[in-house]
Amino acid sequence: METIRPLKLGAQSLPDSDSRIMCRNILLDMLGEATICVEGGDLSGLTGLYWRYVSLSLATIFLPKAQLTVQARGAMDQSVVILRAMGGPLEIKYRKRKICVRQNDVIFTPADDAMDLELPEGGRLDLAHLPAYSVASKGHILQALMLKPIKADCLPLQLLTNYAGYMLRQTAQSREDADMMVQHFHDLLPVLAQHLGDAPRPIARQTRLDSIKARIEESMANGSYSVSDVAEAEGITPRAVQKFFSREATTFSRYVLERRLAIAKAMMIADGAARPISQVAYLVGFNDLSYFNRTFRSRYGLKPSEWRKLAAGRDDEAGGGQYG
Repeated sequence: METIRPLKLGAQSLPDSDSRIMCRNILLDMLGEATICVEGGDLSGLTGLYWRYVSLSLATIFLPKAQLTVQARGAMDQSVVILRAMGGPLEIKYRKRKICVRQNDVIFTPADDAMDLELPEGGRLDLAHLPAYSVASKGHILQALMLKPIKADCLPLQLLTNYAGYMLRQTAQSREDADMMVQHFHDLLPVLAQHLGDAPRPIARQTRLDSIKARIEESMANGSYSVSDVAEAEGITPRAVQKFFSREATTFSRYVLERRLAIAKAMMIADGAARPISQVAYLVGFNDLSYFNRTFRSRYGLKPSEWRKLAAGRDDEAGGGQYG
């Protein structure tokens, strides 16, 4: 079985020159060609984690606790970078704008133009890179999120960082699991925009389906949420909603069930044993625990309790730092 593995940075203490090469290579993927300037001029001892996949790259870099600037010249395409400074504030100079982002908060930035990142206190920097081709159909959604600091306590944002943290923590994961988590990551972008109240009204066929899916995500805990409910919210007929899903070779009910099971599976990864399985089932819209256990096992071949033990075992083996 093919496995996806994160790269551990600085397993041994690296000198300044090696740390700069390693950091430069990661930033090249995320931000294009970039130069790092650190107070005192010494970047030695750099550590972190780096995970790269088809439509998402993630990195956590532990930089020196000193004033530091990253001067990025910009990538060659219209990709998107998500940034979070965990050791202090982050200041971004983009064109003629200066944006201040508080510690632990997040900001979406375009990667196709020059940008300076200033970390007055240095420390941990988290990055996620969304290639242009992976977000081409979400331009209207991402535009609503771009260059606006998002508070760390935003729930859809916490889900994004939980998924990122899981992918970075695992020493190895199957391509199927990687596909699932990356899809969740991308699916949460319209949910985040809707939550912040910045999502534009969709008009085209694909953006209409994105809007429908976002409404489903927002109503996941409502076990009685129906095709009639989403149709009324969208101002269309239930038959029209079903047609959108039939074009994807599924039905409204099947899609909702798949999403509930997938989110429950992800929650048990992110939360460990923090929540009882009955509460996880309730939070994703299952009012009948027996039905949840039965459908989960049918879908994944394991009982929810067995999956939680398996996921906890993987996490214990992984160790190391995390994004979330």
